[in-house]
Amino acid sequence: MEPLVVSDGTDTATLTPGEESWTIKLEVPSDQPERVQRLLEAAAQAAVLDGGGRLDYWVESIDDNADRIPLAAGYSPARDLWCLHRPLPALDTDLLTRAYTGNDEDGFLEVNNRAFHWHPEQGVWKAEDLAARRSEPWYDPEGFRIWERDGRVGGFCWTKIHHDTVPKLGEIYVIAVDPDFHGEGIGRQLVLAGLAWLTEQHLRHAILYVESDNDHANRVYRGLGFELKHVNRCYQRTVRRSALLRDPH
Repeated sequence: MEPLVVSDGTDTATLTPGEESWTIKLEVPSDQPERVQRLLEAAAQAAVLDGGGRLDYWVESIDDNADRIPLAAGYSPARDLWCLHRPLPALDTDLLTRAYTGNDEDGFLEVNNRAFHWHPEQGVWKAEDLAARRSEPWYDPEGFRIWERDGRVGGFCWTKIHHDTVPKLGEIYVIAVDPDFHGEGIGRQLVLAGLAWLTEQHLRHAILYVESDNDHANRVYRGLGFELKHVNRCYQRTVRRSALLRDPH
């Protein structure tokens, strides 16, 4: 499916289709709440006319007033994504990792999808999703750290460098351990391996994003010195396909 674009000639909403939802991106000044609300309502109407479904609208770095406009437009808070940060360097680790190679594709996808089976986006990756990330200008296979056990991918820590910030910023982009090896403390060591690689690139700070209700991961990150920087919130609204478009039979 192609994205839907809704515009009044001044402001624009783009609805990008996913597996079971639409992701909304607005091009409207955030200090114009009435225009934001009007565009969110128009986006919902466009989805109604194109088959309906769930609408996801993300607001970055929320404040105490963040809920007001989405609620007025019929959207409800659904997910909070925490941005955590810490200074570099971190503790050392003796866990051996290596750079990603093309031969790791199947092993990575298997571990990723098993580890994130509960996640609405991360747990359904296909080869094309991986290829799309690897084609991004920030991608560096050396920063995509692979941990092996028994000759197969057992876990990974994929890092990212934000070259457009001053100073440059490191990120733990995705980290996962095969469920077969949960409970051994491998995840903590993989985070440290990723932070060590970022430190080797002469970076002074690192961030990561984590679901607010991922209690286990958040305990690990707090134990590694990460602190909350800001919160991104997803608002959702589900709409049905217009009755005018349904098959009369």
